[in-house]
Amino acid sequence: MTALAPIVTLAASCTLLESNGLTIATQKLLFDGESAPGGVVLHHHIVSAGGFFFINVPAAHMLALNLDDSTITRVSVHDEDQRYSIVFKHLQHALVYLAKHYGLSLADHCALSTTDAAPCSSVIVVPAHLSTPPRLTRRPLSTTAFSPFGVMHMAKKQPIRVFLDQEIHSRYLIQAGTNSLTPSALGELLIEYGITQLERGDKAPLKAPAGDASPAPHDNEA
Repeated sequence: MTALAPIVTLAASCTLLESNGLTIATQKLLFDGESAPGGVVLHHHIVSAGGFFFINVPAAHMLALNLDDSTITRVSVHDEDQRYSIVFKHLQHALVYLAKHYGLSLADHCALSTTDAAPCSSVIVVPAHLSTPPRLTRRPLSTTAFSPFGVMHMAKKQPIRVFLDQEIHSRYLIQAGTNSLTPSALGELLIEYGITQLERGDKAPLKAPAGDASPAPHDNEA
């Protein structure tokens, strides 16, 4: 008996945050109506100026994905190289990418939100397992990072934890969306900039108004 390819769809949108002109929502990729733990998730970061969209995938998927797609604006790494985010300017670009690599049908996703002006194109969908694997020309992503200045090769990144008051956290997420960055990428850039200033003898990064950052909650820390 011939095995049939699973029907690939997106789950209903789940809103994580909606305030101050910023909306953050997620949609899980479903195979025959089921989502796998640690599977593929489509993220929406929408602000009045437009926002951005990214597909969060397990690291194991990366070698089978085409990272030379012209619609990709950047790729970032999370969770100690265990997951990656592929960022797009428009929702339709993300949907087409999911169609090419995971077999998502675009029939139910052609209606775009008012904040996304990308045109809805006609695409012949070929399930990923039936298509020719795309050519991967970049180095393994465990040692690769992407920035507005090009591709950088570096050692494995180390995570840190930062605890913010709700107001600062909301402002932080708004700036991430406004500047088309993931929260992780924005934090990395801010930290790198602050460290560079300190190394130059500029103590301005240490003069943030008191109360901007809150201490770690002791009952949640080891």
